[in-house]
Amino acid sequence: METVCHIEIIKDGRDFVARAHMASGAIKEYRHQVFEDVLTEMVIDLQEELAE
Repeated sequence: METVCHIEIIKDGRDFVARAHMASGAIKEYRHQVFEDVLTEMVIDLQEELAE
C-alpha cells in the first residue's frame, strides 16, 4: 500500500480551498465558493492523473 496524495481542505473567506499534496511533491490547488464543486473538480483531476 502506498500514499498517492494528502488532501487539505480549508475555508478562505467565501471560498473553499482544496490542496492535493501529491507523492511526487507537486501541490495542486482547487478553489470554489461551492464546496461540492471544489471536490468534484479535484476528484476529476486526480482520477485523470492517477489513471496514467
